[in-house]
Amino acid sequence: MIHTPSLAATLHPASPLWSARCHCIAPVIPAPWRTWLFDQGSLTARLTALAPGFRVEATREYFGRPTPIERRELHLGVRETVWVREVTLYLGDIAVVHARTAVPVQALRGKLRCLQALGNRSLGSFLFRQPDLKRNALTVSHCAPSPLGVTWARRSVFRVSDQPLMVSEAFCPALLEFPIAGR
Repeated sequence: MIHTPSLAATLHPASPLWSARCHCIAPVIPAPWRTWLFDQGSLTARLTALAPGFRVEATREYFGRPTPIERRELHLGVRETVWVREVTLYLGDIAVVHARTAVPVQALRGKLRCLQALGNRSLGSFLFRQPDLKRNALTVSHCAPSPLGVTWARRSVFRVSDQPLMVSEAFCPALLEFPIAGR
């Protein structure tokens, strides 16, 4: 695994600007980003269709404390821990998305147990094949300047077999340089 700057600090800062879609003022979000931020489908499938060379690089996996946002969204107690997976999604050699998945330790039984063995495979390749998949509403945020250079982020809680996991994704400006990416 390659060490990268903390995704938690970028995606879940102490004073986040997260807003539910219904509370977002449309002009605040540039049109090219709206389609990426509010797409309910598989990000993996969309990136794969966009350009050749889609790949996932797992950068960190560990057990630890959830961020305050993860604790709230996953309804966790103060002492509960999560399994965290941080990845970078690439199109060719260009990083286009940094993502963080947080799974409550007690949810790693059953279907979600296989998440710990994903390695450099995409989370979406597992999630979007689950017939009982449910997804809470997406929320979005403009990112504060960070070493990762991301501009916009989204997050949502998924449920598989009624077990929750939270996925946060931060988008790099390079994504919009691909043809049809901003449409």
